[in-house]
Amino acid sequence: MCGRFVLSEKTWAAYHGALSILQGTEGNVSYNIKPTQSVHIAYLLDDAFTTDTARWWFVPEWHKGPVAEWKATTFNAKIETAHEKPSFRNAWKFGRCLIPASGYYEWTGKKGSKTPWFIQPQMNAPVFFFAGLYAPLQQGGFSCTILTRPAYSELAHLHPRMPVMLTETEIMPWLSQTFDDVKILDNLGLGYQHKMKTYPVQPFGINDDDPTLIDRDGFVF
Repeated sequence: MCGRFVLSEKTWAAYHGALSILQGTEGNVSYNIKPTQSVHIAYLLDDAFTTDTARWWFVPEWHKGPVAEWKATTFNAKIETAHEKPSFRNAWKFGRCLIPASGYYEWTGKKGSKTPWFIQPQMNAPVFFFAGLYAPLQQGGFSCTILTRPAYSELAHLHPRMPVMLTETEIMPWLSQTFDDVKILDNLGLGYQHKMKTYPVQPFGINDDDPTLIDRDGFVF
C-alpha cells in the first residue's frame, strides 16, 4: 500500500489552473498508475515551486548500479521510520515532494477473487497531494516514494495502512521542513480523517486504463 492510484483528466485540468505549481504537468492522466511508472512531482527549489517527473519506485542517490538492480520494495515508505532508514533518511531531510492524485485503490477478499475499492478524500479541490520523497538517479532523472501511515479508522477494514494525504495547510510546512520530526509523525496526514469516500469497482487488469475503472455503476449500497 499504496500500490495503485489515479490522476484523472478532468480533475487535473481543473486544479492545475488554480495552482501554478502544476503548470507544465499535463499528459500524465491515468486511472491505473503503477509502481515504476513516471509520475509528476512538485518540490521547493530555492524557495520556489518546481515540477518534474520521477520514477515511482524510490532508489537512493547512493545506489551506483542500474535502477533495475535495486531490488528493495521502496515505492512506499513508512512515515514512522523513513527519517531513520538508510534508503530514505537523506531524502527526508532534503528531498520532500508532492505527488498529485485524484484517488487510489485497495483490494479486499480472497486471492483470485479480490474486489478493488476506489478511495478519495471529500474536498472542494478536485486533486489532492500525497506526501512523498524524491532523490536523483545516477543515470539522470529522479525516483520517488509515497509516504504511508496507519489507516484512518474508517479505512482500516480495507487496509491497515494508507498514503499520507496532505491538506492545503500542510503542503508548505511539509515542503519547507518547518514540521519537526515528532510533529510529523504524530499529526501529518490527519486532515481528511472522517472525510473519506470509498466504493467498490469492477475488477480490472494490470494494463487497463480508462475512466470506467472508477465507475461505481452496477453496485448496490
